[in-house]
Amino acid sequence: AGAALRAVGRDARHHRSPNAGWPEAAMAGALGFGLAGPRAYGGVLSTDRVMNDGGRRDLGAADIRAAVRLYWRANTGLALLLAAVLWAVT
Repeated sequence: AGAALRAVGRDARHHRSPNAGWPEAAMAGALGFGLAGPRAYGGVLSTDRVMNDGGRRDLGAADIRAAVRLYWRANTGLALLLAAVLWAVT
């Protein structure tokens, strides 16, 4: 959790989307990945900063599976938290 929070604090505000930077930076930090950064779309160069600069950039199928597992764990944790809050207030 610490690496994710550090990446969010350092990188989220540099994303061109004010909303997308938060989860992208958190995922990059939590998994040790470097995401986004310079790339080309349809021949047009994007000069975006890297989320979690210094993280691994050579990602593959196993890394996608790790990201999906983290996503589901986070959603399960949120669902359990919401269920506990609903139980506590009823």
